[in-house]
Amino acid sequence: MFETSVVRTQAQAAKGRFSLLTISFIAHSAVVIGAIAVSIASVDFPTNAPDEFAQAPVFMPVRIPPPLGNPNGGATKPQPAAQPAVTPPQQPNQITAPAVIPPDIPTVDAPSNGPATTTGGDSIGNVPGPIGDPDGDANSVAGDPNALLLPATKQPPVEEKIYEVHEVKAPVLLHRVAPPYPQKLVSTRKKATVVVRCIIDRNGHVRDPQILRPDLPPFNAAVIDAVQQWRYTPGSRNGVAVETYLSVTVVFSVN
Repeated sequence: MFETSVVRTQAQAAKGRFSLLTISFIAHSAVVIGAIAVSIASVDFPTNAPDEFAQAPVFMPVRIPPPLGNPNGGATKPQPAAQPAVTPPQQPNQITAPAVIPPDIPTVDAPSNGPATTTGGDSIGNVPGPIGDPDGDANSVAGDPNALLLPATKQPPVEEKIYEVHEVKAPVLLHRVAPPYPQKLVSTRKKATVVVRCIIDRNGHVRDPQILRPDLPPFNAAVIDAVQQWRYTPGSRNGVAVETYLSVTVVFSVN
């Protein structure tokens, strides 16, 4: 009932229009190329390029205008305080020698600061006797009357007791006698340690030795006999010699 028909067509450009457009494009291209070639040919390039450097642009400084009104807000400027007048120091009376020395020099009494009187002396004013204060003590030690007298430091009293070694300045050993090893125990080659507690008196002597750590009786007797011959500088408290407890350890050995 229906029929399909196919029509075959082929588009063809108009010959006259295509030819005119092509000729126009070629002509314009030739003109542009000719202009570029002429401009390049007319420019002379230097053989050596000049030195180039960049320079920062210089800007004009910007000044901010001052604000309107009174700068100090209308406050009055404080006046400087008046400086007190400085009185120049008075020069003391200077004594100068006269240009011409008179043949007779008058005697001038020296000024006195008080009702002091002197008796005796020689022609140049030396007065015999010690120098001191007229109102001072005749039995005092001679010295500078203007010296500052410091009060004597009162030391605390030292108690009459026997001090422990940590309470005072400890005694120092001056002379020591080594206790001998008992001869009857040499063959045993025994080692022994004996601790004895004694008192160092004010003269540095050892008294009242007592054995705190005993060993065999021959060792104990040798220690007691030797320690009593030791001598010390006595212990002291506040610069005063005192009696002091002291413990001594003696070690016996056979080499």
